[in-house]
Amino acid sequence: MKYFALILLSLGLLAGCSSSTAPPSYEENKKMLIDALQTEDGKKAIRTLLDDPQFKELLVIDHEQVKKSVEQTMLSKEAEEFWKEVYQDPKFSETMAKSMLKQQEELMKALMKDPTYLKDLESFFGSAEMKKELEKVLQSSDMRKEMQKVVEETIQSPLLQAKWQKLVEEAGSGSQKESGGGSKEESGASDEKKDETQK
Repeated sequence: MKYFALILLSLGLLAGCSSSTAPPSYEENKKMLIDALQTEDGKKAIRTLLDDPQFKELLVIDHEQVKKSVEQTMLSKEAEEFWKEVYQDPKFSETMAKSMLKQQEELMKALMKDPTYLKDLESFFGSAEMKKELEKVLQSSDMRKEMQKVVEETIQSPLLQAKWQKLVEEAGSGSQKESGGGSKEESGASDEKKDETQK
């Protein structure tokens, strides 16, 4: 990177040289440098520089330095406190959850198709310790209250109430049809008995 900067600086100085005594302004230097880089000679010089093994080594070193700096910054105590504070914001958490939802769904689908994962999951939930823990959770008062709350909310749901009402109406109309059919059969049987007695 230093080598590249020196070349750009020298190009700028060469472009800035003129016969006039007044030094060119920053904007003039910038324009001349951009014009020089956009020429065929400038592009060729950049390609040659990028192909230079020494310059490539400098890029690799800089890449490692950048990586190290990012890791140190992200894993520092200040960064940890920053991310904790940021994730406490409901809007940020919601945005992050929505952005990661698709990846999570794809990951879960892939895991559910993985026989090794399913086997490990089955052995985990089938272990004696896990069964005991599940029993404790299910028998706890907090869990019972939560289940009761869920049941009450489900029963009070407008959609569920509409379905129950529809089922009751269908059951009522069905029983009326059956009772109507039975009365007709009974009246038919009584008419037959009357005919026999008259004979």
